[in-house]
Amino acid sequence: MAAGGRAARMKTTHASKRSGARGGMTLLEVMVGMAILATAYGAFSLSIVKSMQAARTDKEMSLATAAARQTLAEVQASAFDQVFALYNSNPADDPGGAGTAPGSGVLVLGLDPQPGDLDGFVGEVIFPSVTGGVSEELREDVESVALGTPRDLNGDGAVDALDHSGDYQILPVVVRFRWQGAGGPASVEFRTSVVNQ
Repeated sequence: MAAGGRAARMKTTHASKRSGARGGMTLLEVMVGMAILATAYGAFSLSIVKSMQAARTDKEMSLATAAARQTLAEVQASAFDQVFALYNSNPADDPGGAGTAPGSGVLVLGLDPQPGDLDGFVGEVIFPSVTGGVSEELREDVESVALGTPRDLNGDGAVDALDHSGDYQILPVVVRFRWQGAGGPASVEFRTSVVNQ
């Protein structure tokens, strides 16, 4: 009976040691669990940052698009024979006197100019023009895919290298916005033609 009791006690002690080893987590299991949690947290944080960046990019694009539409509406609402003088980069030919016209630069609150932008405007109104000295000439022979030129602007049936700022009948216009966005450099461009009717 003593031998049987001793064997039963040893069996119980051995069984409790095994169940004790299985009852807790090992250091390795804890480290693996922490690594999985850290990876999940990192992925979640990254998705939040990307989501915020996408929302900011959408807002920037909305600001630029709204400013472009507003600028085009103002260009089209202007007196046709003054559009070029009002929105070119030369203040000397402004219809109301030097510096009175909107000019070619468009400022948009909420958008930052790209590095190296000298005038500080994120938007610009572009015509098929050439700047020479103190004047800016509207030219038919300017090569631009965006403007659809060379093109007959005064309706005489010929494309020449003369200044047509005083006799144009059709005026190609590009409104371009470039800014330093949340995701890096960004841009949007709208094209139209203003026609004398």
